[in-house]
Amino acid sequence: MAENSTYPRLNLSASIIMFIKGALIGIANIIPGVSGGTFALILGIYERLLSALHSITAGRIKELLSILRTVGKPGFKTEISAFLSKMDVLFLICLAAGAGSTILSLSFVIDYLLVNHPGLTLSFFLGLLIPSISVPWKMMTGRKTAIQLAMMIPGIALTVAVSLAFGKIGGFGDNLIWSFLTGIIAISAMILPGISGSFVLLVMGQYQNILRKLQSIQTSLDIHDWIWLAVFGIGCLIGLLFFSKLLDILLHHKRNATLAFLIGLIIGSFWVLWPFKQYEEEMDLSHIAIEFRDRVSEKQDIRVATAPNTMPDNASDILWNGLVLCVGLVCAAGLNRFGGSEQTVKPSDTSVSCH
Repeated sequence: MAENSTYPRLNLSASIIMFIKGALIGIANIIPGVSGGTFALILGIYERLLSALHSITAGRIKELLSILRTVGKPGFKTEISAFLSKMDVLFLICLAAGAGSTILSLSFVIDYLLVNHPGLTLSFFLGLLIPSISVPWKMMTGRKTAIQLAMMIPGIALTVAVSLAFGKIGGFGDNLIWSFLTGIIAISAMILPGISGSFVLLVMGQYQNILRKLQSIQTSLDIHDWIWLAVFGIGCLIGLLFFSKLLDILLHHKRNATLAFLIGLIIGSFWVLWPFKQYEEEMDLSHIAIEFRDRVSEKQDIRVATAPNTMPDNASDILWNGLVLCVGLVCAAGLNRFGGSEQTVKPSDTSVSCH
């Protein structure tokens, strides 16, 4: 793989922009049905992110430890600076800081919007996602064959199947082993454009649990919540490093077919984000952990993800949801323009090396 130095180094203004892009990805990652990977595509940093993550290997960690042993010696600053640039560390730090800040700060807001204004919220999210189809489409190279484009079908089927299967999968409460496994699976979904990691958390019965813990660590010192989130974070890290390498290889060897599959995932997300649903329909919550069954917000959040799609009841619903969807479309257009100048590595410029 090409070194990450093929990307422009970040100065102060570029670092601020990357922080903002990270914040937007954080917003996407906390919203069920909205993909952080899609936002990374829209913002023009998806392949750079994969490249940076793919460069984290055991060999590079050993190299870093070797450099750190020379602290205080001549040449240390030059070596560490070159290493951090090669690994694109500042890029990753800016993105992580931006994403972390919005995930923490918006855990309260997203919970409120999904519970009290689910239809309008989903309309806005849908508006954000519709233009994102063009991003992976433009990333395809050469002639697009029918076999490659047919990969959209399993992508659509997978997303819709996850939505339909949600109600049959239960939660596992505060089990730390399940926390670790949840982190691995959720982060693998988050890095895929079109697949919402938060929606996968809903499927696994952990979304509201994580929201509650994110709110708790900001308002109390419950050590159990910190431990649970730390274990979840370790699972995320392991899943991120492994899955990013797999996806990077697929993009380099089966680029068009992989991107077509990702387009299918995005299209399938429209089923999930359809704003007109039977939100008030009674649902069987017997599969939900006991401590959550009496939480009204838990029940309503589940309905956002699983309530049956329906047609709008009146013209007013169509008008308001349509207006909010248009706002989302305008915002998505702005994001596309905002991320359009980001330099990315073309397939012809890179080669995959497995470590």
